[in-house]
Amino acid sequence: MTHEEFLARVPIFGSCTPDEIAAVAGVAQSSQFEPSQIIVTQGTPGQAFYLVLSGRVEIVRDNRSLGAFGPGDFFGEMSLLDQAPRSATIRALEPTECLMLSSWDFKSLLEKHPSIAIKLLEVLSRRLRVADEHLGR
Repeated sequence: MTHEEFLARVPIFGSCTPDEIAAVAGVAQSSQFEPSQIIVTQGTPGQAFYLVLSGRVEIVRDNRSLGAFGPGDFFGEMSLLDQAPRSATIRALEPTECLMLSSWDFKSLLEKHPSIAIKLLEVLSRRLRVADEHLGR
């Protein structure tokens, strides 16, 4: 499966047009991670968004496992908008491939394709509402 086909199937990019998907794929970079390799570290500035293409990663906050992500899941989406400290450490549980989009490439992409911003903000807003509901319980 091509990166474009994969991106089109992931909810965060689900409402993007084929041209928008191609633009995202054009600036995204594939990265490989070995088991136990740290992908991002809690407390460090966020500078990239990651989409899991294959493998599994563990989410760890304050040395406590919060769960795992697999193919189609993503993390670091807030770092596309700001460079605030990461809220969790993400570690590969098995050989893992991620598609990575840096915040600077994302901002450049939005200058050329502003319609992507509206679509992604809708998805990010939904995720924030779900997280807020979980905190309220």
